[in-house]
Amino acid sequence: MEKKSLAGLCFLFLVLFVAQEIVVTEARTCENLADKYRGPCFSGCDTHCTTKENAVSGRCRDDFRCWCTKRC
Repeated sequence: MEKKSLAGLCFLFLVLFVAQEIVVTEARTCENLADKYRGPCFSGCDTHCTTKENAVSGRCRDDFRCWCTKRC
């Protein structure tokens, strides 16, 4: 019985460690409103964000503005 409990506890710690690493990795990027993008955003602004804003990617959100994902 003790071996099963120990194995379960080890598995739980492993799951928590992996979950923490995923959160830390995702926290290294943040989304900001594009500074240099002019006009409403309808299709996509990925090219604008990667070339002019030095960001990782970009997307148009429901407010029709361009949001760039940068490394924080």
